[in-house]
Amino acid sequence: MAAIFIEELGMKTPDINLDVGSGTHGFQTAKILAAYEEVLLETSSDLVVVFGDVNSTIACSLAATKLQVPLAHVEAGLRSFDRSMPEEVNRVLTDRLSTLLFTTSPEAKSNLNKEGISSIGIHFVGNTMIDSLVQWQSHFAKSTIRNDLGLVGDYALITFHRPSNVDDDASLQKLVKAINDIVAVQSLYQAHKVRQLS
Repeated sequence: MAAIFIEELGMKTPDINLDVGSGTHGFQTAKILAAYEEVLLETSSDLVVVFGDVNSTIACSLAATKLQVPLAHVEAGLRSFDRSMPEEVNRVLTDRLSTLLFTTSPEAKSNLNKEGISSIGIHFVGNTMIDSLVQWQSHFAKSTIRNDLGLVGDYALITFHRPSNVDDDASLQKLVKAINDIVAVQSLYQAHKVRQLS
């Protein structure tokens, strides 16, 4: 999947690919940790910057910390408050190890402060996901995928990639109901707006 993003967004090919692949959380984290430790030992790094909450995030954070390389975390302080989510564990532990914490929202700083992390290293930088979306909007607008697939009219593409969203029938039904409710309210709003104009 990474190759598609690199190609379609015209990104530079990574200088190093650890080529770890899929596996359990423990397997993936261990393989990345060992491989990235070798990278750090072979290079002279002044700072390691990690993003988000995936297994690579915590693995590279551990490797850097054990080798006493300062660590910066982008999207720090985000919390679901659900420790059953592997991503939540990755976030919390990475933030504890980080010297610099770059946040996307005011509540992220508040979350970090409540966990005993000093404001000194916390810096609000905005939401990198939204920044990326805005930066590439013109690229997305040129896409022919709707015509290619014969899609007509308004639609939304929604992903439920977290197991907690899709593995439990009740949770999935709540999400689908919420989306249907939003669509219904939006339809009522649009109809009301049309009546006001006419």
